[in-house]
Amino acid sequence: MTKTFTIYKVGYTAGIYGCSGEYFNVIITGVKNPNEYYTDGFFFQGMYGVQERVSSVLKDAGYKEIYTQSVYGQLRRKDIPKGRFLSEYPAIAKVKEIIA
Repeated sequence: MTKTFTIYKVGYTAGIYGCSGEYFNVIITGVKNPNEYYTDGFFFQGMYGVQERVSSVLKDAGYKEIYTQSVYGQLRRKDIPKGRFLSEYPAIAKVKEIIA
C-alpha cells in the first residue's frame, strides 16, 4: 500500500458578489510500519485554491494524489455543521499531525 490522499469538494457558499466559501473533505491513507495501515480524514474550508495548498503539504511528504469524483452544490449557512470544517491553517497543521 502506498501513501495516498484524495480531496473532494463538498460544496460552496455564495453571497451577493459570488462565491463566499468552498468546503472540502480530505482522506489520507498510508503505512506507519509494515503491519500498521491507517486511514484518516477531516473536513476543511477556504477560498482561492485552499485545496491546492493543503494537497501540496501531502505531495511534499511523498503522498500520491488520487482523483475522486464528487457531486457538490451550493450550501446555505444552515447546511454547514458548526465546528466541523477547519480553516486553511488548522487544516495544514492537521495534515502534518496525521502524516508525522
